[in-house]
Amino acid sequence: MNRDWLLQCFEKELPGEAAHAPYKRYRQQFEESHAAQAKRPAAVAIHFYQKDTNWYFILIERSTYNGQHSGQMAFPGGKPDPTDLHLEFTARRESFEEIGIPINNGQQIKTLSNVWIPVSGFEVSPFIFLHEEAPLLQPNPREVQQIFSIAISELLKQESCIQKDIHIPGGAILKDHPCFVLQEKIVWGATALILNELKLLLKEL
Repeated sequence: MNRDWLLQCFEKELPGEAAHAPYKRYRQQFEESHAAQAKRPAAVAIHFYQKDTNWYFILIERSTYNGQHSGQMAFPGGKPDPTDLHLEFTARRESFEEIGIPINNGQQIKTLSNVWIPVSGFEVSPFIFLHEEAPLLQPNPREVQQIFSIAISELLKQESCIQKDIHIPGGAILKDHPCFVLQEKIVWGATALILNELKLLLKEL
């Protein structure tokens, strides 16, 4: 799994909806009712780096707050500021604000399929960044509870994909909902959709 291997993985055609479909069962009940809703742009960053012979990417656990994404596992990211030049800059700026990666660090090598989040109205663009070495990370405690470095090998394990009851804000429970379990943390929702597309691209060529 050298740098050329990783770049080759991201030369593949994006699977898009085929990758998202298995992880969007909960969302389907909202998509039709929100179909006419205006989509608001947002961006997330997927930071890759190599350590020894392994490749890693970064996930965060969001801080607890009064909101729909409280405490969830996610990629660093958010909505654009009025002064952002474009969504790639948004992904870079949010990475700096949330986990301390300097805005100019990392080569942007791929953009994954957009993910629409009906309950919030955001359409998220996931940008992939390649780093020559492990970035120094500093969580912003207002937004980030913890930072996780996830090995590609962990994502690709069959046992990382499970079905589990998910407790969501408001007290509802999603029964046997598809999700990922990475470093004992449950990852579902929009982040799981992005992860599954990532997983399909990273499978052996």
